[in-house]
Amino acid sequence: MQQQTNHIEHPQTHQEHRKPDEHGAIAVQHFHTHSIPLDMEDIERDWDKPITEAGIAAKASVIVRVGLLDLSAGTGSFRVREMMHRIAYPLGVHVRADVNLTDIEAACTDGKDRITEVIDLPTTGVNTERIWLLEHFADWFSVNLGEESMYHKTSEVSSGLMQHLDEKDASQISADLSKRIREEKKERQAEAQEAEVQHEQVGADAREGQDAVLDALEEASRHTDPGQPLAEQLNVHETDWSQSAMTESLAARAAVAEQEERRRLAHRHRNGDEDGQADAEVMGVEFAEFVDNMSDSAGATSAAGAAADAAGAAKSPAAEDGAVGNDGTVGNADAAGVAGAAADASHEAHDEAQEFRDLRDQMHHVHDVHGGQGHAGRHGAAPDDGFVSAATTDRHGNPRKPPKGEYAAHFDHVGQQPVKGRPGITVRQAHQRLDMIERRKPLYSPAFAGLASAIACASFVFLLGGGPYDMIGAFVGAGLGHWLRRRLFKHHLNQFFVTFVCVAVAALACTGTLRLIGLFDPVALQHDTAYIGAMLFVIPGFPLITSGLDMAKIDFPSGIQRLMYFLCIVLMATLAGWMVATIVHLNPTGFEPLGLNVWVNGALRFVFAFLGVWGFSIMFNSPQRMCLVAALIGAITDTLRLEIVELLNVPPEAGAFIGALLAGLLASAWRSSVRKGWLPPHLGYPRICLTVPSIVIMVPGLYMYRAMWYLGSFDTLNALDWAFRAFMVIICLPIGLAMARVITDKSWRYDI
Repeated sequence: MQQQTNHIEHPQTHQEHRKPDEHGAIAVQHFHTHSIPLDMEDIERDWDKPITEAGIAAKASVIVRVGLLDLSAGTGSFRVREMMHRIAYPLGVHVRADVNLTDIEAACTDGKDRITEVIDLPTTGVNTERIWLLEHFADWFSVNLGEESMYHKTSEVSSGLMQHLDEKDASQISADLSKRIREEKKERQAEAQEAEVQHEQVGADAREGQDAVLDALEEASRHTDPGQPLAEQLNVHETDWSQSAMTESLAARAAVAEQEERRRLAHRHRNGDEDGQADAEVMGVEFAEFVDNMSDSAGATSAAGAAADAAGAAKSPAAEDGAVGNDGTVGNADAAGVAGAAADASHEAHDEAQEFRDLRDQMHHVHDVHGGQGHAGRHGAAPDDGFVSAATTDRHGNPRKPPKGEYAAHFDHVGQQPVKGRPGITVRQAHQRLDMIERRKPLYSPAFAGLASAIACASFVFLLGGGPYDMIGAFVGAGLGHWLRRRLFKHHLNQFFVTFVCVAVAALACTGTLRLIGLFDPVALQHDTAYIGAMLFVIPGFPLITSGLDMAKIDFPSGIQRLMYFLCIVLMATLAGWMVATIVHLNPTGFEPLGLNVWVNGALRFVFAFLGVWGFSIMFNSPQRMCLVAALIGAITDTLRLEIVELLNVPPEAGAFIGALLAGLLASAWRSSVRKGWLPPHLGYPRICLTVPSIVIMVPGLYMYRAMWYLGSFDTLNALDWAFRAFMVIICLPIGLAMARVITDKSWRYDI
């Protein structure tokens, strides 16, 4: 079956959340939909089924929708594919997806049916909280379907988050869950230690008791006459029992039965009668070992009957009346010993006989499945059927039939009996979680996001060499510009238009602030370059970095698209900045040196790098804990980059590479520390959510804006000079991150 669809998403998404100020966008969207609703018949009929038992359409709806949400959060194509494959694997679905900047074409197959899905997004953006939550969704999904968690070691955090997606601060929920898990672990350790202490105490008491008993026995033996034994020995010794007539009869009967069964099976295997030859053709080389197992068990079957006879003989009236020993005493104890030994032998032989019957039934079942097929395929199985093992059954007790061939291992786990305590997931439950992830509101208001943008751009200006007046102008312009951008994006306006308008407003606000300060201090009028710092909030760091990472994975269509998107945003921003500078007669010649002490300058760089990365993380909608982790990594790497460039005269391009490489290594080390339990489990954030904010502050925005300024002034030589400076730094940033991934990640180290 092959089915072609367009995007699977929610039918209610555009109906239930209409607001009065969204009539324009909804009116346009009425004629330009990007989705096919989920209430189609092939999905609706499986809506309340366990997703492992649903059809390929329902399974693909979850797989592709997860990829859609990950793509809409701004991550690269390699990560979208990884996420889709990790959702598909527990379902036994193989996915082949082409991922671009705003669309996915995915072909899904479960070994029986095939479906092709094409989805597209109207625009792109960045939402690191969504990337983080989708990782937890993948772990929750995988664990409930009987697999292991893939992204986080502690799956309880993922399970708890999926139950509290209605809470605004999911990061706090994960922190509370992590704290509770640590407390429970400490309680269990304390209980285990207490139990161990009690066990040692009981053992010590027992040893003291044993010592007391042994001392008493030793004391009593001193007063006992050695010639008077404390107990009579048994009359029937082990040698007597092994030579008794009863055991000789049992051994003879068992040997005869075993020889008979071996001759019969060997004859079938050697002559290849109808049943035996069919089994041999199906099972191949392993059939000989199977026959040996049955032959070994055949003797046990005969021994079972013999042992039963022995038990009956031991309980006969003659045995109950007793037997006369050599010394004339009655041997009731001897008969009881014989009966007990025979009974034990009977139970053991009965167990072996049951094992033989199980092996025989298994052989007959395999023969029934494969009998009558003249030719065996690879691995001894017929070419048109998968190998069926009676020892591996599905949830209904029927033998599983996983497909064979190139992707057999991918589907081998499908249909296994569910793990105890993991009830599974229905299609409805999966989509309900995805609904809540998709519809989560931004963590921060436009005003707070504007404040974070102001802090980030003011810090960026200091790192570029700006002074207090430059930082004040950038603070005001960037804060106002990003606040306006958030307000305009709420109305779904074209982002290139929004970028042009917001950059122009930010540049004018920065220039106006400096002119106002110039009324009191004329020095402020000389800081014409500050308006460039006010425009840095529009730098599309995520598309830039992910474009390089995609090309490092040989995914050039997605990488080139992301790079072109980055260049288009930068072009619109620099064009707007150039127009404002031309209108108000600005001349951005650069920042004047501050002349600070080396140690003071280094300390201030660390502080403002921390604040800058924190501000950009807020703009990317990162939870506060994620912001702080990214800010710490960024403060270390960016300070190191600036110091080695200034003190060691390292080229800026090499400094950017070293900074990005170190950021990638630190992010990987942080995540590994969480997985190993050195850090709390709720701090396990995606690497891309830590690395991109930490190095976006290294993007040479000043170089790009100055290149555009010279280009607008028709000074082509200076324009090309600054453009190539920016280009060299830009390509070194993703290369550094890619090198870090190759060093720390096996999936990046090898091309397979």
